[in-house]
Amino acid sequence: MVTTLPTEVLIQVSSYLNPADLASACCVNHAWFIPFASKLWRTLHKDQFSQEALLGALPRYSLFVRELHCSRFAKLERLGPECTRLIIMEAPVLGPAHGRKYGYAIEILERNPDLEEVSVWFPNPVEATRQLMRVVGIVVRMKKLRKLCIDGFMAPEGVLEYLLEMLPGLEELSIVTWQANPDAVLDPDFVAWRMQRMALEDAGNQDRAGLTPTAPVTSATTSATPPAISLPAGASSSAVTTSTTEPPRQLRRLSLIDIKFSFEYFLKLVQDYPLLESITLEGSEESAHFRPEGSPNYITFCEQLGIHCPRLDQLSLKSVEINNDGLEYLLSAFPRLKRIAIANTPMADCDILGILLNRSGYSETLEEIDLTQDSLRPSAVETLEVLRRFHRLRRLRVTSGAIMVRSLIQVFLIQNLNGVDDERQQEQQQQQQQHPPVASNQANSEDLQGQGQMHATPTRPGELLEKFEVTIVGPSRGWAPPALFADEYDDRYGQQERDADDADRTYPLYSTLTTLLKNKTLLDMDGLTLDYEF
Repeated sequence: MVTTLPTEVLIQVSSYLNPADLASACCVNHAWFIPFASKLWRTLHKDQFSQEALLGALPRYSLFVRELHCSRFAKLERLGPECTRLIIMEAPVLGPAHGRKYGYAIEILERNPDLEEVSVWFPNPVEATRQLMRVVGIVVRMKKLRKLCIDGFMAPEGVLEYLLEMLPGLEELSIVTWQANPDAVLDPDFVAWRMQRMALEDAGNQDRAGLTPTAPVTSATTSATPPAISLPAGASSSAVTTSTTEPPRQLRRLSLIDIKFSFEYFLKLVQDYPLLESITLEGSEESAHFRPEGSPNYITFCEQLGIHCPRLDQLSLKSVEINNDGLEYLLSAFPRLKRIAIANTPMADCDILGILLNRSGYSETLEEIDLTQDSLRPSAVETLEVLRRFHRLRRLRVTSGAIMVRSLIQVFLIQNLNGVDDERQQEQQQQQQQHPPVASNQANSEDLQGQGQMHATPTRPGELLEKFEVTIVGPSRGWAPPALFADEYDDRYGQQERDADDADRTYPLYSTLTTLLKNKTLLDMDGLTLDYEF
């Protein structure tokens, strides 16, 4: 009978069912209840917390919940104490001032030490002051944690370094609205860690200044243990325990949003994380300026950043003071960049696309360019050149950019005039697939991939293009169906009536464009932005 199927089979079947079918399957019998209920109640989303039926059922099904994505006003008290197997949690952390029911977010964190992803936010500075260090004290004990986001980071000096040091397995960290908060209620373990760190820094400063007396090296001195550090009352020794073999630090992605930073501090922050692949910086008015003429240490900063982060291939800057020279120096540190995003940076006469085109190595590495820059007025020639030369480009977004439709068509047609060359390149591709080069070791393999030697170069521009947010401009309003134009169509022409035969009209130029894009790219035609000349 169907009811005798093994539990493992039922679990596999549950992954193919929608919520309604899962709910029906739960009602079949006791044997079916657990495998199908586990799937049905695995994830709780923000919009589900308004349903009273769901809220009433939560105590019973709390055991099955693995992912919790709740809104600021979620009634978390409905989650029973059995909710102890979460792997993902996104929640507000509100204190007793808003009522006991909001304090359950911290209680849920405490009873789920195996969480792998945690995102918490504080609605106001008062709650951050009261609760942040308590949350930090809980989080640093989550040794399976891979992703952490804290919004409303009202923290005393050193807390960010404390988080990174105590969570060596952390792969992604995002800090939003970062402000110094000396009035925070400190966690005892953090106090002990900070005391130890200060003692080590003082000892290092004395060594550099030549103040530490030298002594002959003996067996006694080599085996001596470092002096003990007194702990404050209530602090545990776990925060200051040192190990002879530190685990490798796994941080790959670092995002610091709405912060004040200096070059010296940022280098100090990233110097122990050579696996970093992505950095996102959104500054404030007090942040360091990425300009060589205004910052004497900037060039050295760029050089050191490239040394500390050799694997960095994704860079995002927002609201950061930078100019063309500053961008040139910064990009010189990262010759294998795959993604660059720049937004709201006060760059005068910026030429971001021109700077990218000047770096020849990017033609084989860049996969995404995202420019939401008000001051950016790129020429159509530069945008077309980006399409021609960046063979691996998957996403191109230039919010203020525009390309004439005939020029864009020409980019995709020109390769058809070189049929012989296409055939030769296809033969080379087949040969490389049949006889791939053998790398002597993994490091060698990564280097070859970075240089574009492990993969055949696409034969046509835009062959990998998935997203294209650049306005395509035609010669007149009749080059494409009027319904596809921007909303200001009627504003331009007032109440002018359309021709009676609009439904029967053909659009040869638009048809040519869409046919080429369908055949030569991976674009979704519904996502194109169209316009026309006046």
